[in-house]
Amino acid sequence: MDQIIAMRIFVRIIQLGSFTAVALEMGMTQSSISKKISALETRLGATLLTRSNRKVLLTEIGANYYEHCLSILNQVEEAEAQTKDYTLKPKGNLRINVPVAFGRIHIIPYLPQFMKTYPDISIELSFLDRKIDLLGDGFDLVIRIGHLADSNLVARKLGSSPRVIVASPEYVKIHAAPRDLYELKEHNCLVYTNLATTNIWHFAHQGKEVSVQVKGSMQSNSSDAILECVMSGIGIAVMPNWLIQPLLDSGDLVNIMADFVPTEFPINAVYPQNNYIPLKVRCFINYMKDAYLQEPVLHSHKQA
Repeated sequence: MDQIIAMRIFVRIIQLGSFTAVALEMGMTQSSISKKISALETRLGATLLTRSNRKVLLTEIGANYYEHCLSILNQVEEAEAQTKDYTLKPKGNLRINVPVAFGRIHIIPYLPQFMKTYPDISIELSFLDRKIDLLGDGFDLVIRIGHLADSNLVARKLGSSPRVIVASPEYVKIHAAPRDLYELKEHNCLVYTNLATTNIWHFAHQGKEVSVQVKGSMQSNSSDAILECVMSGIGIAVMPNWLIQPLLDSGDLVNIMADFVPTEFPINAVYPQNNYIPLKVRCFINYMKDAYLQEPVLHSHKQA
């Protein structure tokens, strides 16, 4: 325990920049802080700090030790917090943001049972089909489909979003289905804009990655809007199975160019990069991950 305390004192000296500041923070005398550091250096047989012009500087070996201390102290704090969780009930307000269509189909149906399982967690659920500032907007986590771009966030995969190229039977009857990418370029392709590639569609075809730039009469950040237009015979779109599988099964939509497989995207729970994830957040993530195991449309279609 003394060694952990000494590590904490050492780390806080570097973070706060002075012995005096640490002494005030920890309710100790400055001489006690100095003795702790001297004892630590004696035990290690190395000088960790030097003082210059009222500044505290790390020696080379001190810098290396500092990084190790940060890692160890983070693990200690996480272990303590997780241990406390075993005696605590998940509780508090959980602010979640989800895409509109995905949330409607694959979040809302699970909320009642989640809230019965965790009655002390209250849900604040919002729907947006755009990128958000997770920290600035005050969300505990967001559900997003696609690869994570912000390194300050963490993504936990809940499932996969396989996709297909679809059109209505009416559209195919009038225009005929394209057979390759060259023909696809000549069709009215409706574009979902919440993906990084927008009007460049990527596919796997005969073991190769191929792509084509498309154009059409509509772009939207709403998958519901794109789907409505496809259903009405306006054009062709790449759509996720989780949204359109019942329509494929009923024949209201047709999977065209089946040998061209659009790129799959992960379905992620995204949250701030902290050493410790609140229990309410972990409960929701684990609950949804287990639920999605029972949904085939959220499983990868890639060959193992």
